[in-house]
Amino acid sequence: MAVITRETDYALRALLALAGADEFVAVTVLAQQQGVPVVFLRKIMQRLHRAGVVESRQGPFGGYRLAVPADAVSLLDVVEAVQGPLVMNECFHAPDLCDRAPDCPVRRCLQELQSLLQERLSALTVGGVAGGACGRAPCPKAGASALADEPKER
Repeated sequence: MAVITRETDYALRALLALAGADEFVAVTVLAQQQGVPVVFLRKIMQRLHRAGVVESRQGPFGGYRLAVPADAVSLLDVVEAVQGPLVMNECFHAPDLCDRAPDCPVRRCLQELQSLLQERLSALTVGGVAGGACGRAPCPKAGASALADEPKER
């Protein structure tokens, strides 16, 4: 099982595309850009909406846009909005499952890894990643310029 699910990956890609957009962007446009089925992305965007990461508008000029600045949305916020709490092992959130949990050396190692991952994901923001914070060039589909020629329909 992946620590970061495909749904979270798609959510991050959609948020990167919205990072510099001032207007609402249709979910169909986002889905086409990212090569994701529209129905699948719509469900993901609804989770982000419930978490307060994006806002939505119905109608011909509707769609989604960031509800807060891209620099205020950490990657951990996105992970937790889409897939729930980040846990490396079930015993972290349900220690009753294992009799060895209190003294387990594997659990301690995995907890340390989880803490490091959570710290890193908390430090990275959608705005930072869109701007190249991970040592790569800015995301080519991030921001308004990538959406300028796209239709605004939903």
